[in-house]
Amino acid sequence: MAHSIPESMEAWIQQIGKRVPFRKRVPVPNPAADGLLVKILAMGVCHSDCTIAAMDAPIPGMRLEFILGHEACGEVVQLGSNVNASDFAVGDKVAILIVPGCDHASCPQCNRGLHAICRAPDSGNYGLGIDDGMFAEYIAIATRAAVKLPAGVDIHEAAVAADAVLTSYQAVRYTADVQPEQTIAIFGLGGVGLNGLQTAIHLRAKRILVVDKRQATLDEAVKLGVPKEDTFCTGDAHAKRIEQYVAEAGIQVDTAIDFVGHADTFQSAQFTVRPGGTIVVVGLISPTCPFIPMVSVMNALTIKGSYSGTRKGLAECLELMAKGVLKPLVETKGIEELPSVMRDLDEGKVKSRMVLLPDWKHGSSKE
Repeated sequence: MAHSIPESMEAWIQQIGKRVPFRKRVPVPNPAADGLLVKILAMGVCHSDCTIAAMDAPIPGMRLEFILGHEACGEVVQLGSNVNASDFAVGDKVAILIVPGCDHASCPQCNRGLHAICRAPDSGNYGLGIDDGMFAEYIAIATRAAVKLPAGVDIHEAAVAADAVLTSYQAVRYTADVQPEQTIAIFGLGGVGLNGLQTAIHLRAKRILVVDKRQATLDEAVKLGVPKEDTFCTGDAHAKRIEQYVAEAGIQVDTAIDFVGHADTFQSAQFTVRPGGTIVVVGLISPTCPFIPMVSVMNALTIKGSYSGTRKGLAECLELMAKGVLKPLVETKGIEELPSVMRDLDEGKVKSRMVLLPDWKHGSSKE
């Protein structure tokens, strides 16, 4: 049955310099010839949304005003004129890759396989200021940004697959290249870090030490199989810090993966990994972090950044989710609650990943 597509839709708009997104009715976008129009079924809320809302000025290439939101899944409702019907069909459920890249042969990022860091105007970057995002009723995307959902994947979990799951999977599986004989440390067990822990368990890392400021999230790690003695709560002033523990116990930590990106976690990671070890930074919380040459340089540490992931990686994540190997923890609310959800997330009140359902109340937005 053909989907009736309206001329306009509800959306949450972010204006750089303003701290809170606002509702507005905007035109439904038309898909490009090689693109898709997707009706949004569920939307994830990420702390990066809070970071964007807190910006005072746009970074180069970012628009001043755009639809916020970069995590979602939806249903294809219209194909671009050049889309092959054997690739996609109206009715397909898809997860949406945040940054598919421009994929031009001349692009210095895409031609090296680094599509996720492409910033070209047609790179995607949905909801990140280059193109409109997913806190809306519809989104127009490139076909290379769409990955079909395997049978058995819940839409609430699929909504966070392209960021909370893929970002962690990329960091652990590919950037850190975790191996079964390795001991690793994971800093931060929020909506991304818990998925990273599950990925490390799937990859059969020999030992996994975990750090978080919230005991409740560490308890989740214990449920997943991490021994209690390998959990470290930085919110407890009397608890032993991980760097002290590994030094006293003589534990050789091969890789530390920092899903927080805070000054404290990055500093702790430098004192935690063994000489010649690796630190992978994923989180973006602090604008700056302390690099300690007397530790990192003299111990020949390798420090890597890991950002988002690939279309191949997203397909792998969805298959692992379908098999029950990766099980993102999600909570659900309605899209009308976006500002309060962002506030709670920024204040650390959200334990897992918040998914918003499209229960739009029409007539309450600016025209």
